Amino acid sequence: MKQYRVDWVWLTPVLGVVFVVLYLTTLTGVHTYDALSYILDVDRKPWPELFHPHHLLYGPLGATIRAVAISLGWQGSAEWWLQATNALAGAVGVVAVFVLCRVVTGTTVPALAAALSVGWSYAYWYYAAEVEVYTLATVALIVALILLVQLVRTPRWQTACRLGLINGIAVLAHQTNVLLVVPVLLTIGLTVSDRRTRLRLAVAYLLPLVLLVGGAYLWVAFGVSGMRRWNDVWLWLTGYARTGFWGGAIDVSKLAGFARGWSETLAIHGGGWVGLIALAVLLIGWRGIVRLSFPLLVGVMSWLVVYGLFFLWWEPDNIEFWIASLPPLAVLLSAALAVDHPLDRLHTGGAGVIGLLIAVVLLSLNLPAIKERGDPTRDLQRRIAASLVDAGNPGDLLIVPDGVLELYLPHYWQRDTVYSLNQAMTAGGGDWSVACQLIRRRIDTALISGYAVFIADDARLPLPAPPGQPPTPAERFGLAAETVAACYTPFETMLRPLVLADDLPTYRMIPSATALAVGEGWDFRNGRWGWHATGVTTETITATGWQMTPAIDPALLSPPVSFTLDRVIALEVRIATTTTARDAQLFLLDPAGQTSEELSVRFTLDRGSEMATYRIDLTGLAERLDRVGGLRFDPVGIGDGGTLIVESIRLIWR
Repeated sequence: MKQYRVDWVWLTPVLGVVFVVLYLTTLTGVHTYDALSYILDVDRKPWPELFHPHHLLYGPLGATIRAVAISLGWQGSAEWWLQATNALAGAVGVVAVFVLCRVVTGTTVPALAAALSVGWSYAYWYYAAEVEVYTLATVALIVALILLVQLVRTPRWQTACRLGLINGIAVLAHQTNVLLVVPVLLTIGLTVSDRRTRLRLAVAYLLPLVLLVGGAYLWVAFGVSGMRRWNDVWLWLTGYARTGFWGGAIDVSKLAGFARGWSETLAIHGGGWVGLIALAVLLIGWRGIVRLSFPLLVGVMSWLVVYGLFFLWWEPDNIEFWIASLPPLAVLLSAALAVDHPLDRLHTGGAGVIGLLIAVVLLSLNLPAIKERGDPTRDLQRRIAASLVDAGNPGDLLIVPDGVLELYLPHYWQRDTVYSLNQAMTAGGGDWSVACQLIRRRIDTALISGYAVFIADDARLPLPAPPGQPPTPAERFGLAAETVAACYTPFETMLRPLVLADDLPTYRMIPSATALAVGEGWDFRNGRWGWHATGVTTETITATGWQMTPAIDPALLSPPVSFTLDRVIALEVRIATTTTARDAQLFLLDPAGQTSEELSVRFTLDRGSEMATYRIDLTGLAERLDRVGGLRFDPVGIGDGGTLIVESIRLIWR
């Protein structure tokens, strides 16, 4: 027994070092949507805006980590520091599982097998190498389970108080860990028979938990966020549950998601087989499991049942939610391996070796999977983002499919002019008519400002989710692809194909004002292209061009452009008018948007309502203006009730 204690003592730091090195050397370079959200929040938002109701602690903790990094001279994103913190926490968790199982079983090899199985499981490993909330929450749960074991062995109110504090930290790390209250209270109820002692332990546990969690949420709600009504607090706390995206009836698809989620929690490839083998070991080693103290066994089993039922209802195919069930499973596995095992007929300790083999299989399956998943050179979304950045300029509007592209572009390329269906629906309060207007307004604003607009075909016409995959945001919002596509109808004729690599998704673009100025010009039969009219009573786009009724001092103003006149010969306008007034004037604007008579050319429109072409010579203005910043076309001096139609405007180049 003394030798086992020595093994335990020296194995603990070795295990910690091994997993710190492993997790730090396999930090992912391909982040999840949530991870990028956390990184951007920590990098950009002031701390009062970092409190998420589902994981109240993580944002402020991230801001603290970033502040420490900056104080050490770090510059740039806190991405690596957040990942490194998770890696260290993940290693601590593995060591804590080893200590927990060693304390429960009194044996080293089974405890080591259980700890390695947790540390090398895909879900635990991947989230320890990522920027996510679940690793820190799981470490708190492991510590809570250690305290629960101590409480069962020695029922003291001090231990119950510590357990309540740790449970509170776990809840602040992720809201769903309030579920731990059920197994803890069951365990307390079965640990002592005296009613007064049972009540004293329950109060000692619940009081710090309620004070810590309740105090934190009340402070954030009323003190930081400035809420004044309890209803506002309730809506803030339950916002996700009310979207309809999560939860719902437990049906065949949920059960299939449960099986898939657990399989991938163990290993992306082959996890189901590993799970079946581990289940067989648990069943064959049932004697070791039932030898656990009855209160602890009930606590561990109820933990699995409570968490299992909740996440079966919530989102069973999501591996991140099953990480919280790994610590009690590790206890059961180590207990099953810690007795004379039917698989070990020669009593050589082979059962523990079988446990170690399970862990080694997980390592062999997940090491290449983790490396492949985290390899940025294999990241299709990053290639798409890089191609879009290369094709455009800062300020261009990028309308992308819902997903990580929304965050890749701001994080890696500082391109914040990114929009998606999900953003529009969120800003529109879930009302599609409002969201569509927001999308159109963003496009119009970009064009009026002179920028290009890039639109993914998958954003204009969102495809349904593949079979067996979670529904897309469009499906979750109940939007048919045709409904979304109709929102882009006003811009369809302005879209041009964007040339990307053959294996990348299809994008289309509305060129920038400068690209049109030095290229094909503006054909108003297709749209306004960012031009806008002043001094008119009515105006609309028709099949023949931009039709309007001039009033006082009518003018057509281009978006901002940038070009020099050294190669410009003339400006060509095609226009038809029924107005009596026919005095037209073209102004060139400087880069500051200013103009004068010296930068203008007057000309007279021909009589007649037929479309006519006018070429205005600009060669005489080249010496007066180094760079053109915009165009202003006054088609007539004043309206007289007639109409005019502008078909197109383009520059003639040498």
